[in-house]
Amino acid sequence: MVFILTGCSQSPVVKETRTLMDTFCEISCYSNDKDKAISAINAAFKEMERIENVFSKFDENSEVSRINKLAGLDKLSVSKEVFNLTERSIYYSRISEGAFDITVAPFMDIWGFVLRHNSIPDTDAIEKALKYVGYKNIELKSEDMSIKFLNKGTKIDFGGIAKGYAVDRARDILISRGIKNSLINLGGNIFALGNAPGKKNWKIGVQDPRNKGKLLHSFELTDRAISTSGNYERFFEIKGKRYSHIINPITGIPCQGIISVTVVADSAEEADALSTAIFVMGEEKGLNLAKSIKSIKVLILKEDGRIILY
Repeated sequence: MVFILTGCSQSPVVKETRTLMDTFCEISCYSNDKDKAISAINAAFKEMERIENVFSKFDENSEVSRINKLAGLDKLSVSKEVFNLTERSIYYSRISEGAFDITVAPFMDIWGFVLRHNSIPDTDAIEKALKYVGYKNIELKSEDMSIKFLNKGTKIDFGGIAKGYAVDRARDILISRGIKNSLINLGGNIFALGNAPGKKNWKIGVQDPRNKGKLLHSFELTDRAISTSGNYERFFEIKGKRYSHIINPITGIPCQGIISVTVVADSAEEADALSTAIFVMGEEKGLNLAKSIKSIKVLILKEDGRIILY
């Protein structure tokens, strides 16, 4: 958890926390109708659980697992939901020059972040995996809603976007159930719906991962999302060197130089994908991307201690 949520409330709050997508998820709803809030929260969790069942590559029965098994052999018809999120993922790949890429899965495998065996692959293994990684290996056909991998070794992993997508869907469910003020937090992917009771917005502070009693910055949000990608939660160390789970899809090497990137955007999906993309791109290219998207805000914490806010 890299966020500190602040704001006092005189309205009744209904809050529930569950485990989803290998992390925690908390939904807080502020409503004078407790039963309505409970029902809305349950419906939102049910939708996020459904999304996890579709996009989890760890579930052998998920649609993504089926795609990874078969799409390298021949084109495969998929659901509209998976097709559309794949299409949007390719969009983020294009605008980030491949820094965000759902085909990074082979690199995650050989670096051991999937099975958590934590090893440094040799050069040959990385060069072999490079042939499989690259969003241009994905062929989509809208006329029959099909997907095909142009390389048999290609696999996809929605880990850099599925949490944000799930948060957006949960937001939609809450709104449809009449909830106007809520916070949805799925492993640090947050959507601030409406405002904190008695306040004009939600105040969300980004915690300094080097000093958990200190804030790097705080954002005031209304109907907006915030997400952080960092190298301090999933990593391993060998001979004093830290290897982050965020891998550059272009080189096959874990990223260096940045501790965290926080993005504020209109949707949790966008914030999730762009925080990863900018982290991989690095300060200069990442800020150039941020400047090309006028609706977002970016906070970068460098390994040398510099804080960059755009």
